[in-house]
Amino acid sequence: MAYSFDSFKVEIIDRPFVRSDGFSTKQTAKLELFNSKGGLITTLNLGVPDLSEVYESIGQMKPVNLDFCYIYGFSTLACKRYLQIDKSQPIPIAGFSAKNSFFHSSISVDFSFAHFSGDFIIDESYIVAELLDFHLSSYGTQFRLTNSYIKASKANVTQVRFEGERASFKNSTFDEGFKDFQDSFFGANEVIFTNVEFSSGDVSFINTEFNSQDVDFRVSRFGVGKVDFHYARFGNSGVSFERVDFGSGRVDFRAVEFGAGRTSFNRSTFIDGEINFEGAEVQKGKLSLKRVDFGNSYLIFDLYQGFGTEVLFERSTFNNSVSFSEAKIGKLLFRECQFNASVNLHVQKCDEISLTGCTIRDIFEFYTHGTPPEIKSLNLAGVRLLGQLYIDWNANQVSNLIYSQAETSIVEKAEQFRILKENFNALGRYDEEDKAYVEFKRCELKSSREKVTGNLLQRITNATYYFLKKLLFDYMGLYATSPKRVLISIFFIYLFYSFLYILIMVSGVGHVVASSSAVDSLGLVPRAFYFSVVTFFTIGYGDFSPDGFARIIAGSEGFMGVFLMAYFTVAFVRKILR
Repeated sequence: MAYSFDSFKVEIIDRPFVRSDGFSTKQTAKLELFNSKGGLITTLNLGVPDLSEVYESIGQMKPVNLDFCYIYGFSTLACKRYLQIDKSQPIPIAGFSAKNSFFHSSISVDFSFAHFSGDFIIDESYIVAELLDFHLSSYGTQFRLTNSYIKASKANVTQVRFEGERASFKNSTFDEGFKDFQDSFFGANEVIFTNVEFSSGDVSFINTEFNSQDVDFRVSRFGVGKVDFHYARFGNSGVSFERVDFGSGRVDFRAVEFGAGRTSFNRSTFIDGEINFEGAEVQKGKLSLKRVDFGNSYLIFDLYQGFGTEVLFERSTFNNSVSFSEAKIGKLLFRECQFNASVNLHVQKCDEISLTGCTIRDIFEFYTHGTPPEIKSLNLAGVRLLGQLYIDWNANQVSNLIYSQAETSIVEKAEQFRILKENFNALGRYDEEDKAYVEFKRCELKSSREKVTGNLLQRITNATYYFLKKLLFDYMGLYATSPKRVLISIFFIYLFYSFLYILIMVSGVGHVVASSSAVDSLGLVPRAFYFSVVTFFTIGYGDFSPDGFARIIAGSEGFMGVFLMAYFTVAFVRKILR
């Protein structure tokens, strides 16, 4: 692999250089590479080819082999002038090899506007110039610029067509400066940018088309500057940005088409700035961001178009705002993430949003105004809520979002409703708090029933106990959250006992007896209703008393009256105090 260096010294010696394959030059170039402190890194002894002979070989459509050579001033434009070819026409080159070589120019190393029909290989080499230019060139077979060091202020790889079986920049290092791949076409089976050092300076892949099987940027590193993939298009296979260091500049994936493959940013690192996926489109597949270090970056997925696909964040920390406004996503999954800043999850459409095991320390906005999002499932299992959730119980149909979860147990659903209850209480939205509390208690009751095992008698006892709790606590008063419901229950229980006294007296198994002749004239129905009301509210005037089976009924009605009045008091005070 080529060494990075700060400066170099070249000396041309009038001594023949003979390569292992027999190729020879009249002169030898001695190059010394130095670090920033002036220390010698390495010494190279290379052949010095005659460029006129190189240009002649190109004109004769012979492959060019410049391995172990020092090449000064190579230029396809100069080659066209030498061969008297119109500069507006691409120059055909059969093949090009430069392994362990050193390209040098005071202006540019120029491979522009050329068509390479054979392999193009620069490996373990050095390129030193103001400009490295591949503009409008095309490669019919293999392209390799690998294990090399490019010390150029600008690398111009715009409108280049890589149509062979492979396009590889693996293990190469670019010095500080602008790296421009705009409008290029990668039609190769493999596109490899593995372990590339892009250094500081803007890197542009704007409108670049990766029409290939796999695109690999693993372990690459970007410095200070903008990384721009705006309008880029990827194929239908895998795209890997795993363990990439994106530096401290803006990272732009706006309006990118990710195709139908799996795209991975796992273990990548961002320092600060903006990470923008606004308007990006995914046809199928999955976008994975596991264990990503987002630093202090803003993360923007507004208008993201990926309905039917999955976006997964796992064990990541967000120290700055995150936005998915108006996004369309199949599944948006956050697992064991920590949010230290506000998050906008007002999506347009999403089948499932999951926040399992996450810690929320700031505002999480699902919906506050405008058109409610279309969400089918919301999973808050294991959430530590230290901030606030802005969600509308009715507009978002929150109970349906939680009950629709197929993968969570009734206990986990109960915990989610408890989280929402505490959240609505902190926001002062007490009606929604009551609704969440009711669903929490319902799930809690249902879970207690599911836990019961044993013989038939135990199961019958538990079923009876469950029914009574359901009747008294839920149906009659919504767990003390609805005074109106309790009053309605009081009215119907009173009617029930009144008609029960009528039935007892008609059947002759009991009677309501007058204590004096003054009230004995009261008819059967009025007597039943009157005795029921004074018994229900435990007034006890003493003008009527129960006899026979009516004694048992009167005792139970007195208990129900005391219970329901106390129930009403609790529910009423709960409402008044808030």
